[in-house]
Amino acid sequence: MRAGGEVAFPSRRECDLGAFAALVEQPIDPADYPLAERITQGVPAYDASALAHGPAADAEHRAALRDELSRALVEGPGIVLLESAVPTESVDRASTVFWELIAAQHAQGGLAGDHFAKPGANDRVWNALEKLAVTDPDAFIDYHRSDAIAVACEAWLGPRYQLTAQVNVVNPGGEAQHPHRDYHMGFLTDDEAEQFPRHAHRLSPLLTLQGAIAHCDMGTETGPTMYLPHSHKYELGYLAWRRPEFIEYFARHRVQLPLRTGDAVFFSPAMFHAAGHNRTADVHRMANLLQISSAFGRATEAVDRTRMVHSVYPRLRGRLASGLDRGAAANVVACCAEGYAFPTNLDRDQPVDGLAPPSQADLMNQALDEDWTPERLRLELYLHGERHRSAVGEDPSLLGAGDDAGQAVAGSVPAEPALVGGSIGQAARLTVDELLVQARQGLDRLSPERLATALESASEPGSAVEPLVIDIRDRDDRERTGMIPGSVSIPLIVLEWRCHPYADYAHPAVESFDQPLVMVCNEGYTSSLAAASLRRLGFTDVTDLEGGMEGWAAAGLPVTVPPQPDS
Repeated sequence: MRAGGEVAFPSRRECDLGAFAALVEQPIDPADYPLAERITQGVPAYDASALAHGPAADAEHRAALRDELSRALVEGPGIVLLESAVPTESVDRASTVFWELIAAQHAQGGLAGDHFAKPGANDRVWNALEKLAVTDPDAFIDYHRSDAIAVACEAWLGPRYQLTAQVNVVNPGGEAQHPHRDYHMGFLTDDEAEQFPRHAHRLSPLLTLQGAIAHCDMGTETGPTMYLPHSHKYELGYLAWRRPEFIEYFARHRVQLPLRTGDAVFFSPAMFHAAGHNRTADVHRMANLLQISSAFGRATEAVDRTRMVHSVYPRLRGRLASGLDRGAAANVVACCAEGYAFPTNLDRDQPVDGLAPPSQADLMNQALDEDWTPERLRLELYLHGERHRSAVGEDPSLLGAGDDAGQAVAGSVPAEPALVGGSIGQAARLTVDELLVQARQGLDRLSPERLATALESASEPGSAVEPLVIDIRDRDDRERTGMIPGSVSIPLIVLEWRCHPYADYAHPAVESFDQPLVMVCNEGYTSSLAAASLRRLGFTDVTDLEGGMEGWAAAGLPVTVPPQPDS
């Protein structure tokens, strides 16, 4: 225990509404914010119009403003209002792009998920930052050149910050949210949050600044976001925000700031806040929600964790079956797999059972608990990786900006259909069966008998070129069942690199992009994905073996002992 009896790890049982109220109800002294135009509902409000088009000439004023915003966000109420932070014409042009994106999403069908609203109740454009940049670069420049936004970001995070954005439209009648905290700790359950020490609770909000830019005039009747100034200072807030007495207190004491188009609000993600009830019949309340992250939240080395999982999992699964303690196995998973769900592509990796989608470590632990085969885990990790990859620019329907934009993007789309489907838009989660169907489109898959005939007939004069059989399995599987005579081993984790015929590290047996190739795995599933991947790389004559080595052996066809690795 620490001095004073305080334990390092907090508990929800410690939440004290009286202590919370004492923080929230402290007065604000206007003299502490001399650069503010006024204090409105306890929130310092600033005229940011001079910075809307870029840095102003008065560098001294900019530095003073940055310092004052920093104090207001950290030590003060935790929220600031920057009026006219982005020019109205720039906001309107960006709004046009966002409405076209929303129309494209509606045309695709399906319901857009949200963290705190029912799917379909409102409209959400995930990754609005990249989509605006790709669809209308000039609109992106005019929108994001605002120095008011930059000063606020620097006030919280310093330079080199990283910005993401999601457009949220609360439609007429859209209901209010319950109060909550946000990224990072705010996306955890109470059980998960209690596993983090107190200093991590203090650290979490310092890694991210939240903001919102109004894309329409927002009177209180439209339900602009409700805030509880000073609530970010309550250390146990990540465990308190779901408790009924704190929700009731928020309802009695929250403030609601009416905004005009181009106004921006910045606040600590630890502040209790909630979208309000849109009580109008005709106003679609649009805001661009900003999440600005610290540049320092990075590891020192680039690590291919997927490759590590593929290597470790088969052995770890075997060790677990032989008596290894499950807790010890979980420790191995923590050192091996990516444990955090973000950043991801929220268009197709939307949270389903919580506020965050599953992480790579979650999948690896699930695989151990349910005794997945290595091939099953490989497929699930492939799907997981595809959901994380940005899809902007792959599918013209994501941009929704007319024929010209669609044609510009279409030029960069490979001839092969993307493995994750022609609909990369909202919530494009696929089952493994659906993924395989798409991967096998256009593959002339070979039965064991057809492959054996092709290999035998290739030795005859004047016959077709003998296909190169590539065994993509790991060493354990090759030693267990043997290999097809004449095949070569190229493990899946390095397949694309070793198959590129013009690279220094290419396998010597791979000679050209038009060489016939046949992928082989254990049962004929992963091999289909591998073949489709090589087709996307540019190979024109590639397929896979139906049934894999299991099917080859069941057909009574010959196998050979794989060569031993060099000692």
